Amino acid sequence: MDAAHRVGPLLAVDSATLGGYQLVGRLGTDGTGVVYFAKDADCSPVAIKLIDADLAADPEFIDRFRSEADRARQVPPFCTAKFIGADLDHDPPFLVVEYIDGPSLNDVVAERGPLRGDALHSLAVGVATALTGMHGAGVIHRDLKPDNVLLPSGSTKVIDFGIARPPEATSHHTRTDVTVTYLAPEQLSGEPKTPVTSAADVFAWGCVIAYAGTGRAPFLGDSPSATTGRILTQPPRLDGLPESLRAPVLLALAKDPADRPTAPELRAMLLGEKAGSRSLPQTAAEPRHRRHLPPRKRRRLLLPTVLAALLVLAGLTAAGLLRNRDTDPQPASLAPIRTSAAAAPSEPAGSPPAPPALLSASPSPSVGVSAPKTPPTSPSAGPSASTASTASPSAGPSVSTVSASANPTGRNLALGRSATASSSEGVLFGAAEAVDGDPVSRWSSGFSDPQWLIVDLGARWQISEIVLHWERAHAVRYRVEVSTDGRTWQSVYSTSNGQGGAVSITADRVPGRYVRVYCTQRFNEYGYSLFELQVR
Repeated sequence: MDAAHRVGPLLAVDSATLGGYQLVGRLGTDGTGVVYFAKDADCSPVAIKLIDADLAADPEFIDRFRSEADRARQVPPFCTAKFIGADLDHDPPFLVVEYIDGPSLNDVVAERGPLRGDALHSLAVGVATALTGMHGAGVIHRDLKPDNVLLPSGSTKVIDFGIARPPEATSHHTRTDVTVTYLAPEQLSGEPKTPVTSAADVFAWGCVIAYAGTGRAPFLGDSPSATTGRILTQPPRLDGLPESLRAPVLLALAKDPADRPTAPELRAMLLGEKAGSRSLPQTAAEPRHRRHLPPRKRRRLLLPTVLAALLVLAGLTAAGLLRNRDTDPQPASLAPIRTSAAAAPSEPAGSPPAPPALLSASPSPSVGVSAPKTPPTSPSAGPSASTASTASPSAGPSVSTVSASANPTGRNLALGRSATASSSEGVLFGAAEAVDGDPVSRWSSGFSDPQWLIVDLGARWQISEIVLHWERAHAVRYRVEVSTDGRTWQSVYSTSNGQGGAVSITADRVPGRYVRVYCTQRFNEYGYSLFELQVR
């Protein structure tokens, strides 16, 4: 990518020259000023950052800027934009660094998709190396993000030192105009005296590499406040990230700065060298999103998990296991999980009762919830696509024989309804996430076959359409079924060649109260992951 592709025109307010440099165009702006593409006396390209006039009038900011300029001189040039010079007495002051002609990581992923193989690994090493050099010089970047990672031919460069600051700088040197998506929890704490160290850059490294490998930021929500909440309280979403990078990325994304490796340790991990005394947990029984987290991190995740389980047990009546004449996948090692208990509307007269509620977890005897006397039968691998349902469609109920309400407005009957699953990857990925109307949250199952998800519509309806919105970890072989009583199921769709994405299934006003997605073959090694299930 040549310079002309990235350079915008100068504006009427811009000068033609600055400190002996000829200004050619604008590379961009941020909260601290304008970045220009310029040429020196030898016509060599440079990048100049001119500080905003309002900030230049702030003595505290200028004090910080001088400190940064001094430290930027000490940053080694490998993997970063080389420091050329600064005029701190100019009004306003400016900083001159090497111009790097190459696309940003954000541009590359947007245009070509996530990085793969050696390209992704080289990026991870390159950014970790850049952070090693910066931190060794006492500089914290504080706003590492895909836009600040450039990919000129054959190398990786980290740019924008305009918002970096030394570790010992006090709280009044804090910046607030950075991108929330890649900030560390301590940068979002709201406490003015919360120390921000080089560990914040390591957290940002984990976010950047996750974005590069999956095409999405690991904590991205539908608003800045939602993203902030995910960063502070939820585990990262790393579906699709190569296994070789999951361990270092998970370590880097620890909520507690003390649990994260340093940049040199990250680099050593990526290069296969030993990094101090840190070791990666290898507890195979743990969910994949927790497996490589440090012990302190796992303890912190355990508390909300326990609290959530107690709340579910206190708020729900668990009467027993759902009895089903079909071959339901209920592995003995995975207790069925009740994740939503929305109140159902009154049923039409004469409707059979709903099946009993599922146990939310394997309760402690002291809680007072009785476990079933007979354990669930271990399921078979599931029928083939040609015999997807134990009840053939012709044998199922029809509109003429079963009372069911019409849905003339076409509203989503599953929205906010009670949902149950054979298993879930964790508390944050329960069945209710597939019917909450949020296109980002999702139900994710355990990493085994088969698995199922059932939605109780609250009453019998004439069903005309069912829409599934799969995440990358979708089902290849699965079927969709409808039931009026939760015991006898009628298949309305089956496939052995699922492609993921949005799948719209047409049903001819099939009467039903329950909708089940029954999965028997996964797309990859992870579980089944469904953003939304909609019923109309």
